[in-house]
Amino acid sequence: MSQYAPNRTGFGLPNLRRNVCPHFYMTGSRGAIPIQAPHLLKALIRQDANVSRCQLRGGVHMEQGYVNDVCLTPRFNQCVFYEDDLTRE
Repeated sequence: MSQYAPNRTGFGLPNLRRNVCPHFYMTGSRGAIPIQAPHLLKALIRQDANVSRCQLRGGVHMEQGYVNDVCLTPRFNQCVFYEDDLTRE
């Protein structure tokens, strides 16, 4: 490698998981859906059989619009549930 070539790892793609709230998960007919491909989440959310949930509020079913606006964006720390969890500690 030349001294002028940049040292790259991977393909320079962004870490998509950082834009998803760590407390967000989805359940389907077979239970929890693993989030191994965050870029597919928006497609999964549109399916009526899947339910969006928050680990901080066990029984809450979250609306698709809220999930897209808050949970799947870098602003997930502005979520009401997230703020409640931080103030409890």
